[in-house]
Amino acid sequence: MNHEPDAPLWRRVLSPIFIWKSSMRAKWMLLLFLFSLTPLVVMGIISFSISRSTINEKATEYSEHLLDQTADNLDTRLGIYKEMMMQVLGNAEIVSMLRKLDDADPAQYDLDSLSLTTKLSTIVAINQDVQSISFVSRQHYIKGIYRWSERTEQAARPFLQTLEDGSSFRWFPTRYGTYVDSLNSQSTYVFSLAKQLYKISDDSPLGIAAVLDIREDVIKELVSKAASNNRDLQSFIIDGGGRLVSYPDNAMIGRSVTEVLGERGYAQIAEASAEELKFPLTYRGSKLIVNVKKLTTNDWMVVNVISKSALYQDSDRLLQIILLIALFCIAFSIIAAIVLAGSITKPILKMIRLMKRVMDGELSTRYQTKRRYDEFDELGSNFNAMVARIDELLHAVYVEQDQKRVAELKALQAQINPHFLYNTLDIIKWTALIQKANHAAEMVSLLSRLLRISLGKGEETVTVEEEIEHVQCYLGIQQFRFNFNIETSIEMAEEVRLLRTPKLILQPLIENAIMHAFEGRESGGRIEIACAREPGGGILFEIADNGVGMDPKAAQKMLEQPGDGKDKPGGIGLANVDERIKLICGQGYGIRIQSELGAGTRIRIRLPLMT
Repeated sequence: MNHEPDAPLWRRVLSPIFIWKSSMRAKWMLLLFLFSLTPLVVMGIISFSISRSTINEKATEYSEHLLDQTADNLDTRLGIYKEMMMQVLGNAEIVSMLRKLDDADPAQYDLDSLSLTTKLSTIVAINQDVQSISFVSRQHYIKGIYRWSERTEQAARPFLQTLEDGSSFRWFPTRYGTYVDSLNSQSTYVFSLAKQLYKISDDSPLGIAAVLDIREDVIKELVSKAASNNRDLQSFIIDGGGRLVSYPDNAMIGRSVTEVLGERGYAQIAEASAEELKFPLTYRGSKLIVNVKKLTTNDWMVVNVISKSALYQDSDRLLQIILLIALFCIAFSIIAAIVLAGSITKPILKMIRLMKRVMDGELSTRYQTKRRYDEFDELGSNFNAMVARIDELLHAVYVEQDQKRVAELKALQAQINPHFLYNTLDIIKWTALIQKANHAAEMVSLLSRLLRISLGKGEETVTVEEEIEHVQCYLGIQQFRFNFNIETSIEMAEEVRLLRTPKLILQPLIENAIMHAFEGRESGGRIEIACAREPGGGILFEIADNGVGMDPKAAQKMLEQPGDGKDKPGGIGLANVDERIKLICGQGYGIRIQSELGAGTRIRIRLPLMT
């Protein structure tokens, strides 16, 4: 082991021999186990998760318990008000007084209702929650305890709806009411309970509704007292229409709950069919947990809202402590990592510089090992072997390229033969024309064009126009050879002329038709060739004949067994043509044969668009 002579003292102190000579893997494992960041992070996450889960569970349990308690207390209190109302309505004297007052002159109300007020005061004296008791009919307003400051038809109209409910109770949401008597006036928030009066003798309706006005701060006190032990909990009451019946801020009473929970929060409450409901809610950037419970006395609901940010304050504080500890450990590990990583990064940087020199063409570059006894010595040896191998391969490529140039020169010389063949055929054609052997000249011309397209430029594809021309040349030569009476027609769409196709795919099909489809027929034969674009994108060749046709199974067999060139149906090798198309264009393309005995044959060739 040799330390660099110019290495600082702290590096030599923190890099003892057993660390320096160990492998890279051992160094990094030592680094990880030394500082134990992973256990710290895992423990922190688990602690944070458990604390948050516990806080959430306890807060939710407390909120639900508080909700049940508040709802039960409210139901009990509202039940007391209903019992008080029944005491009033079941008192024969009060009912008799009300019948007389309803028939009396309104000007005498204050004088005549004194005894009524006295009677009512006796009943409600035991309950200070009641602000006033009043009575309304379709014609009159009858003072009970205190008088409404507004005794207009508009103020009384909502309470007259009680007359339509029969014997049912009707609850009215909180409103701001002013009550006056001969000495003073009082203004406060009240909610109301109303019920129609009936004759005690025969239970017939009197057309008078009793209205019990109860101070809103009574139920606010019940709700706030239940939530007083949790400053993160907000409790309030809404009615079935979503209006706030009781709320800590009096200015919000009577407004829609959408101003507190938003449209989404109200929608979830309104759509709930269960008696109890719990759901998370995000409103105005705050994440909330909402618990709702319906009262059994009426359609009101108690709502508890817990802010998650306030709920998780303790767990967030724990997270901050964990982060501070983690930052301290990270800072300490960075210092130690610098020391240990120095023995790793320096040889890597050296290796990078050597690789750049190799990339610049200096293949004589080699890595000098320093007997580190770790992976870098092995990496340096492999690097030297790789560079040496690259040098050998480059030399081999040079030799191969030199041999390739020689082969290309020979191939260029071999191209003289086709040109010699074209020139010779051209001389034969002109000689035949001079000697007036026109048929021979035309056959030579057709053969020359056919060979030119067949040999081409060494490419696998030709244009559709050249492939059609090749077929035309073949048909011309066959007509001279056999003097056959087969009518042929060729249709080619203008848009496919310059598109590419594998060469020599039509001539084998035409040859099969000529040799086998019209066997034993003197005349009346017809071959139709067409080429056009497919609607789905592609090229479609169709070759149809009105020959003898074949069995569909035999037609399919022609594509499954490559032909060997012998004189048999498909002997020219339709399967070979189909296989060549698939090799060039893909498995989705090729030949399809449709044939029936005595009905002719139709062959379709599907090709992709090639330019």
